[in-house]
Amino acid sequence: MRRDERWLMLLGCLGPAEFAGLLWLAERTPSPPLPVAVPVASLVIAAAVGPWIALAAGRLHTEPSAGRALRRVIGVAALIAAAGTVLAALIGTDSADESSSVALLAILVAGALALVGAVLLPWTFLLARTLTTERAARARAEERAQVATHLHDSVLQALTLVYKRADDARAVRALTRATERDLRAWLYGTPPAGDDLATQLRQVAAQIEDRYDITVGLSTVGTCQLTPPAQAFLGAVGEALTNAARHAAVPQVSVYAEVADTELLALVRDRGRGFDPAVHTGPHQRGIADSIEARIRQHRGTATIRSAPGDGTEVELHMPLDGPR
Repeated sequence: MRRDERWLMLLGCLGPAEFAGLLWLAERTPSPPLPVAVPVASLVIAAAVGPWIALAAGRLHTEPSAGRALRRVIGVAALIAAAGTVLAALIGTDSADESSSVALLAILVAGALALVGAVLLPWTFLLARTLTTERAARARAEERAQVATHLHDSVLQALTLVYKRADDARAVRALTRATERDLRAWLYGTPPAGDDLATQLRQVAAQIEDRYDITVGLSTVGTCQLTPPAQAFLGAVGEALTNAARHAAVPQVSVYAEVADTELLALVRDRGRGFDPAVHTGPHQRGIADSIEARIRQHRGTATIRSAPGDGTEVELHMPLDGPR
């Protein structure tokens, strides 16, 4: 606390004594004329409330909303004091004592309101803000600790193993892919393993990566339970991935899967060597006919294969969610 704030607080602590002195004089002395009562009462109230208002304004200069609330309270208090003084002036033609009492009461009420607005409201606001800031800082510290712990248990351990097994390129790639999957799942809140379609697609992609030493770029939108159509859809996607991993001769295959309201959609793409779909011989056609097209047609779905030698392959799958009729 700065020195000027300490002086303001000391002066403000004298406010109750000044209030009490003014009330004591009002009860034990004759009411002074209105032109005397208003300035005296105003000076006493200003001396009692002014330090707290100045202290609150200094503390709230960086809080526009709280500063506006404080100014509104002071404005209402000033309006009450002015209205009481005007009312006392109107009464003054009939009774000097009554007019002075009305003016004094209005000024006291205005001073009490200003004191409450300058002490209770700002300090309550500052206390709430301090508690919120401390809570947010504690949450950030806990989050940083969790991040550090997870990075130590996953990424740093993986880097150590990569250093030790640098001569085994296949093992290093498998390790980095597994670490990447774990880190992505942790960062983006991927749910744990379950029986839904999206989770099973992630497991199939991970198996293809580990088995064939490639990277599968998987993107899923929505999920559903593994009904018979969804299981057939999952098998067809897995077969399309397997074909791409075995025959495309590329390091990466992309998969987009979406669960819409009425159907399942998947696109499996690679930029590999491709093939001619019109030629019904070769290793691609058997897997496409038996494990992709047959699976999809069994549940009233459609499978579209687009490929050309040297241009890669795209497998587009559509499957109704209601299954066969």
